[in-house]
Amino acid sequence: MKVKTTRSQLSLPRKSAVDARSIVRGMCLVMILVASPVAYSEDASSPPADPTAADSVPTLAVTDETQITIKELQAHAAFLASDTLQGRDAGTEGGRATAAYLADELKHLKYLPIGTDADYRQAFGAGYQNVLGLLEGSDPHLKNEWVVIGAHFDHVGFGNPLNSHGPFGQIHNGADDNASGVSCLLEIAEALCGLPAPKRSIAIAFWDAEERGLLGSAHWLANHPDLSQVQFYTNIDMVGRMRDDSAEVFGVRTLPGLRSMLARSNAGDIQMKFSWAQRDDSDHYNFYQRNIPYTMVFSGLHYDYHRPSDDVEKLNFEGIEKIAQLLTRQMIEVANYPEQLTFRDYCRNEHINSPPLASLPSRLGVTWSPTRQKGQTITLTSVEGDSAAGKAGLQVGDELVLINGVDVREIDNFIEWIRRSPVHLDMDVVRAKDRAEEQISLDLKGFPLPEGLLAARDAAEPGVAIVTSVTSDSPAAQCGFRQGDRILAVNDGVNQENRVWDIERNGQLMKLSPAVTPLP
Repeated sequence: MKVKTTRSQLSLPRKSAVDARSIVRGMCLVMILVASPVAYSEDASSPPADPTAADSVPTLAVTDETQITIKELQAHAAFLASDTLQGRDAGTEGGRATAAYLADELKHLKYLPIGTDADYRQAFGAGYQNVLGLLEGSDPHLKNEWVVIGAHFDHVGFGNPLNSHGPFGQIHNGADDNASGVSCLLEIAEALCGLPAPKRSIAIAFWDAEERGLLGSAHWLANHPDLSQVQFYTNIDMVGRMRDDSAEVFGVRTLPGLRSMLARSNAGDIQMKFSWAQRDDSDHYNFYQRNIPYTMVFSGLHYDYHRPSDDVEKLNFEGIEKIAQLLTRQMIEVANYPEQLTFRDYCRNEHINSPPLASLPSRLGVTWSPTRQKGQTITLTSVEGDSAAGKAGLQVGDELVLINGVDVREIDNFIEWIRRSPVHLDMDVVRAKDRAEEQISLDLKGFPLPEGLLAARDAAEPGVAIVTSVTSDSPAAQCGFRQGDRILAVNDGVNQENRVWDIERNGQLMKLSPAVTPLP
């Protein structure tokens, strides 16, 4: 992740990039034989993980084909954050040695080279090099659309007053920034190769000169022959210091349904803090400016950021592994997404303090006499054309008599009764035109909601109901609902005690029902 910089005047001793790569890779293997992952810990403002959530989150199988291992993450990070590369400053021998290493990894994984002149590397600027590979999609048409996942591999060398928090003149190894992200992406690239090819093509991008102003990704976008081909971007920058299994996630409002997609991809019990901010200090911002939806997972800033003390021993490799698994699943889901990946332009005007929530649509879509009281049937005074009632053929003047065997005259609060009703209803109706009795069936819109819960809808998450309030000691509270929960689906039934709601909370999937012990 960049700070404002000017070009460093420091230089490295002359050495072949390939030689440097070979020497350091040998060192890396020795280091891995004796190293074990050391998790970084410190007091943090992140909320602790919910101790009850693990029992509720469905477990998604991680197959052996994913090839994501802590041992390989350690090996890559040890190479990238070694002193021999002297901080991977863009345009230096250390930077070029890193590019050679990454190109060799993509070649070994048999990615198609999409750099300059059928090479994995794309030269630009003052000796800078992006490293690029492509996993071709399986669909004859959709394979021409690309989803991109990238991480910058450069850092700040020996540091200077414009790009380091000091001390200067010492090697800034940049283990978290961004050896962590590059290691994560290398494992994702390997995992994707072991899975069935998705419909869209997936481009792997290692960016250079990010610390000098996001130059690598800017160059690639400016020189790509057809930007309409680029449908989505995932950025990996600083994922090595996860604390309390918590990570911040950016960009989820740039594509409708993206938050739910990430939750479905989350098998590692990561507590996600979804930010509405559009940060301008990493490569995703160049894509965002070009109306390309994106996401970025970020494990947080720390004291060692842009200091010589950002070393590999402080990385939380278990956390990196969880993020790699999450993003592998997300990339597969995005690449197979059945709809067009359309940028949600309204995200530019949104702020978390004023969320654009709207009322849930009427489930039945009718009105009736406001003077109706318990003991009376319901005579319809209006019917919305595109509503559940309108589609079933109900008309003004029709009289509702029985609903799912319940005498309408016994229903006191009909609005609340419909809110809690199952999706499918069988109705006995007296028709206005001839007073003949008729039975009709219809499916209500939306979800049945428990008593004591209010919900709204969010344009960024179609088909999702957002809990806006829960009354204490209500049936909703007893089910375990909390304000901010997002209802994704309902396993419906006529008997409310058998109903199960699929919800998302802080990026984790859970199931709630009246039988669930209330959460603290």
